[in-house]
Formats: sequence, C-alpha cells, structure tokens
Amino acid sequence: MVLSLYIIYFHQSKHAVNALASHADEKKLLTELTGNTLIVYWYLLRKKQNPVGVREVQRAMGFSSSSSAEYHLQKLTDLGLIHKDQFGNYKLKENIRVGLMKPFLFVGGTAFPRHLIYSIVTSLTILGFVILFYQAMSLILLAALSPGILAAAIFWYETAVVWRSIPSKLIGSKDSQKRSKV
Repeated sequence: MVLSLYIIYFHQSKHAVNALASHADEKKLLTELTGNTLIVYWYLLRKKQNPVGVREVQRAMGFSSSSSAEYHLQKLTDLGLIHKDQFGNYKLKENIRVGLMKPFLFVGGTAFPRHLIYSIVTSLTILGFVILFYQAMSLILLAALSPGILAAAIFWYETAVVWRSIPSKLIGSKDSQKRSKV
C-alpha cells in the first residue's frame, strides 16, 4: 500500500517536473525563436525533411550574406530544433509549436490556420443541411441553424485574424524578401 502510494506520488511529481521543464523550455523558445530565426525555422518547416544549405537559406530569405543565414541556423541548432549533417546541410530535427506557430497545422510543407478546418467543416455542414432541407425550410429551421451560422462566422473571422498575423516573409512573398535584407 505504501509502495503503491509512493509510486503514484513519484509518477505525479515526475510529470509535474516534466511539465515545469517543458514550460521553461517553451519560455526559452519563445524568447529565442523570434525575428529572422523564426522565419528561417518556418522555411525549414516548409522544406519538410529536405536538408538545406547555408547558401540556400541565404537566397530564400534574402539575407545579404551567408553569415547571417549561418548565424540563424546555428541558433536553431543550439535550440535543438535542427541538426547539421556531415555535408554541412541542415535538417529539421524537432517540430515544435510555440508562439506564432501554435495556431497552425503544417500539411505537406504548407501552413494552414487550425481554424480553417473548423470554418470549412462548419460551413459545409450548414450548407449540406440547407440543401437537404431546402423544401422544408422555415423560420424554426433557420432559428435552429443560427448558432451554427454564428459559429461558422466566428471561425472564419478567427482564420482571417490568424492568417493576417503571419509576417509576409513567412508566407514566402517575394516582395517582402526584397524589402528586408539582413
């Protein structure tokens, strides 16, 4: 009995320590993974598991020198998010979601706001309902649909807000890459 209580206590305290450690790691990542370092990390996420070289990152990000690209790649390596292979190329090691990246889902190297999925599903459900019950549409059915319509509107609004929160350089806009030379 005492042993089982100790095991439960140890197990819970271990999770509490892990939670504190992960919280501390997340705070460190939030402070370190900003600006151009975040943009380079986002680029590596878009490249998926394809290794990239310093010059490729320099050209893709519009940096004026390869040392800027190397600095940001080294910073990501120090954070444990990427690793350098024997050929000098960098590859994604860990896919994390902190700060600006939390509301996004990466599919095939493309980032989508999570709310986009909710928006589409809710809108299609409402549309399907209207198509199926078009003949029997009444004020009562419209009143029953109103919470769903409101939810869809909120999801679409949140999707737009999140999408607008992305710096244009993260999206891959060529104009933004020409504007900022680091």
